[in-house]
Amino acid sequence: MRKAAITLAAAGLLGGFALPAQSDTTVLTMSNWVPPAHPIVKYIMVPWANEVAKATNGRVRIQMLPKPIAAPNQHYDAVINGQVDVAWSTYGYQPERFMPYLIAELPQLGDTAVDNGVALWRTHKKYIEKAGIHKDVHLLGVMTHGPGMMHHRSKFILKPEDLQGQKIRVGGDVPRAIVETFGGVVITQPAPKSFEILSAGIADGITFPMESLKSFKIAGIVKYTTYVKGGLYSSSFWFAVNKNKFAGLSKADQAAIMKVSGEKFARLAGAGWDRADKEGLEAKKEAGGVMKPMSPEFVAALAKLTAKLEADYAAKMDAMGIDGKQTIKYFRAEVARVAAGK
Repeated sequence: MRKAAITLAAAGLLGGFALPAQSDTTVLTMSNWVPPAHPIVKYIMVPWANEVAKATNGRVRIQMLPKPIAAPNQHYDAVINGQVDVAWSTYGYQPERFMPYLIAELPQLGDTAVDNGVALWRTHKKYIEKAGIHKDVHLLGVMTHGPGMMHHRSKFILKPEDLQGQKIRVGGDVPRAIVETFGGVVITQPAPKSFEILSAGIADGITFPMESLKSFKIAGIVKYTTYVKGGLYSSSFWFAVNKNKFAGLSKADQAAIMKVSGEKFARLAGAGWDRADKEGLEAKKEAGGVMKPMSPEFVAALAKLTAKLEADYAAKMDAMGIDGKQTIKYFRAEVARVAAGK
């Protein structure tokens, strides 16, 4: 326990608190599959860990592991089996397992990560939670990144035909559908592999929010960015703790942790993503990158694809006992409500 406390202090997670007696401290391990300097760690997970320490008066602390314990798409099972206590990952890496949460990845939603993430948490609580998708863990929260865009090594993707034959790395079902629908070639690799596949020419372009240009050091490689209002897509994420580990905490500490999680976590995470998007934009400008909006022709074609995706998602949710159309309608309405400050 003493070693864990030292590790936490070195990581800057103590937030000015004096440690209680060692036997009174519960340390929860967390695995991050992005580098320690990534905005998810710096702007979201470390601040949340500090909030947990404050809320529990130091009785519960988070230990960030020095390296990931598994591949990104294996973190959920790692939490279930107790390989790690706390982790997060992208819903789109296991689309069939987490299908209802993919509605937050649809095109042209909110203009910020806060809008989409808070709306997704509210939709989870009202419609999706009852399906029991997260029954094997304790869900701490959800989040989304900011508006996704199309970044390319050598040209703008302004019209549907511009995607024909282009090799594009994607990270979820929606960007995959966009690339495939308009004749592109889908490349699937984990986000941390982005620099490697782009610099080697394995991929011509990539779908990412603006923050990733800086986070994965690719601003100087993909200088041509195409965007659409509300985003070409988004990515949604789960954030969870091992069920038994959470149950083993006192009721007071459980309540304290959830007080800084749930919707509050969605806001914290969204603010972190939005901050990182601004930094990514600056990195793009410094690298000499340029941006253009998609053509009206592409926006119209995207709207047709979106309608098709929504119908497909609604049918799949209906089969799970969730009112698909109503859930999607509610989610989009909540995005607008959050954007309006409600």
